[in-house]
Amino acid sequence: AGWTNLAYVLAVIDGEIMRVMLLFYLAPLWTIVFARLILHERPNVWAYPVVLLSLGGAWIMLAGDGRPPLPANRAEWLGFSAGLGFALSNVLSRCLRAVPAETRAIWIFAGVVLISLPFLPSQDGTIAVIVGLGTWEWALMLSTGGLLVLATMTVQYGLARLPANRAIVILLLELVVAALASWALAGESMDTREWLGGALIVAASLLSGKIEESTNA
Repeated sequence: AGWTNLAYVLAVIDGEIMRVMLLFYLAPLWTIVFARLILHERPNVWAYPVVLLSLGGAWIMLAGDGRPPLPANRAEWLGFSAGLGFALSNVLSRCLRAVPAETRAIWIFAGVVLISLPFLPSQDGTIAVIVGLGTWEWALMLSTGGLLVLATMTVQYGLARLPANRAIVILLLELVVAALASWALAGESMDTREWLGGALIVAASLLSGKIEESTNA
């Protein structure tokens, strides 16, 4: 979970927001795999279209201009790995549902700190930048940190009480907000291929809720 948070934040800072997020939202595909390996949940018939839609969407979005269907840069690889980590942490949260959400949230942030520390020496000028921050920058940074703490605690509360695949469907609202924000604030746009691939990935995420519904039935 620590790597998920760190990789996701670095990816959206350095990469195209929607491409990074769509790679992140391949998570339902990995959730099926991890749920089978860790929770011993047998995938039902709905798992197959989820897999096909996820892989098809990723292929369409990533392939093109003679490139293999793989993330094209560091930010996209980070977004991809964050999706893997998110799927795994979703499944592990189901295993640890008896542990209070506050405790899990604290360990997640501890994981972010522990994973971040080895990378700090390679970031030239980090200390100087932090020292040089003004009042507004500190207020913005502390507000963002507070919101992240609140978001992490509420997500952990929900993950312990929701099926792993249904959680990712609810979180799809993030894609809508990100699309509007990246267009309005960052001036980003997606081409036709990316829209089509993204639509298939979103469809896979929506359909993944059927996996749990059929299992519960």
